[in-house]
Amino acid sequence: MTVLERLPLVSRSGLHVLIGFAAVAMVMPLLFSGSQLFTWTTALAWVLFATATSVLFGWTGLLSFGQAAFFGMGAYTMALLYERDPEMSGFVMLVVAALVAGVVAALFALFALRTSGAEFAILTLVLAQVLWLLTYRVDWLNGEEGFHGLFGVKILGGPLTSDLQLWYYTTAVVGVCVWLLWLLSRSTAGQAMRAVRDDPWRAAALGIRVRRVQVSAFAVSAAFSAVAGALIAQGQGVVSPGMLTFAISGEILVACLIGGTSKFIGPVIGAVVLIWSQTLMSNIFHESNIFVGLLLLVIVIALPGGFVSLPGRLAGRRRRRPAKGESAPPPSGAATASDDLVEEGVR
Repeated sequence: MTVLERLPLVSRSGLHVLIGFAAVAMVMPLLFSGSQLFTWTTALAWVLFATATSVLFGWTGLLSFGQAAFFGMGAYTMALLYERDPEMSGFVMLVVAALVAGVVAALFALFALRTSGAEFAILTLVLAQVLWLLTYRVDWLNGEEGFHGLFGVKILGGPLTSDLQLWYYTTAVVGVCVWLLWLLSRSTAGQAMRAVRDDPWRAAALGIRVRRVQVSAFAVSAAFSAVAGALIAQGQGVVSPGMLTFAISGEILVACLIGGTSKFIGPVIGAVVLIWSQTLMSNIFHESNIFVGLLLLVIVIALPGGFVSLPGRLAGRRRRRPAKGESAPPPSGAATASDDLVEEGVR
């Protein structure tokens, strides 16, 4: 827990999240510029995508193989809005993309959540594949060519014309969205999601409407994933069917696993590590995807709980190691024998 989080008012209001993004917004342009700053801008959009995915995967315990459906839906919605009205505000495009994805996700979840586990995951994959096929079958989605030249999105009356402007804009949007997700995670709704994840039967017995919580989580996750996709489209100026493929869904799940979902910051760390490793390996190796996969595989195997579990593992290792001159701790069975007797007495 950071110093800021120890302050009750700061922790409750999530001000430490906004302060953190404000600090990142000011510091990164001092360290990077040009293509490097653009890479970190992309990483920020993936931070939002990973955090949104964690609402479903980490908070509610629903595995989705089709998050790319909503990521791509946000990008295509933004592209269609831009082609219709290039003067439309970029913020309005993001809101519309979030609403479209949220509504579609809620309607889909109402039917898909009649199943659970692997069946639900496969249905989400089917949804993404159907949307991917539609990009080739529907004429106004432009097939394999997609949309190009989506530059100069209007923000506060003026276009985004530089990497620095795009950086500040993306940081502001992602910061606010992650802040909203932080507030949701600390709210009654967030607690209900975690209760459903831990034990849906007990949650139902406590009066929590499990199906409603799951549908809400799916819609929220889709809405913010769509915002991430729209941000990528605004930054890169290109939208293609590749944004709807299973590879995108797989990568964002890997990002959540790398960072860990036991803490809110886990997916943030995972997304940054994912984009950083992809960029680093592409500069070193020609077939970078192989080496990126191997690197991520090593991380997941070495840290099953993700990077957020590393401090606890190190602290546990220090506690287990006796100081010089001290005797080693007793075996676990001897150490817990008295505890077992106490527990029996309590029962």
